[in-house]
Amino acid sequence: MTVGRYKDLFKSFGFQSYIWTQFLGAYNDNVFKIVLSMIAVNMAAEGSGAYVSLVGAVFILPFFFFSGYAGYVADVYNKRTVLIGAKFFEIVAVTFGLFAFWTGRIEFMLVTLFLMALHSTFFGPAKYGIVPEMLPDRDLSRANGILELTTFFAIIIGTSTGAIIFSAWKDKLVYVGVFLVAIAVAGTLTSFGITRVPPPSGAKKFK
Repeated sequence: MTVGRYKDLFKSFGFQSYIWTQFLGAYNDNVFKIVLSMIAVNMAAEGSGAYVSLVGAVFILPFFFFSGYAGYVADVYNKRTVLIGAKFFEIVAVTFGLFAFWTGRIEFMLVTLFLMALHSTFFGPAKYGIVPEMLPDRDLSRANGILELTTFFAIIIGTSTGAIIFSAWKDKLVYVGVFLVAIAVAGTLTSFGITRVPPPSGAKKFK
């Protein structure tokens, strides 16, 4: 059996696009979550501590309620289409986040966090499920390794970036919103380069 190499994976434009798409999505999620967490912490220092707990709870809710549906959607529809659709939804979510930052209302920011988590809920099953449809079996272990590496790297960098830009723009939160929209647009553009995969066969219509 022929053994693949890491550099061979990166020769594929479709795989590169896939990695950049998921990296930018995870990065954006964590930038926003950290910025919102720091806003909540600042509010706690002023006597409004309930929002600190709400940030964690709101982020978990979509995964709790919609993960089963997300897996079903990834099975019923073409996974590449699901990924692209999720990225467009991310643009909608962070655009609402831009509005939330402009108003300064943390309630709207929490709604944005819910929408971002909902995007991740539906993005996840398709993200993992598309790998064996894009690549031959010999490359799956390496591809999954790269996927996990870049995902955790995005989490680390996103967390750091969130803290940095909050410190720099805490009095100009609209700038944070613009930054998030730009990252979402970039991730949506890269999603169009993801390798085309065959549609699922014999799948039932979504109920």
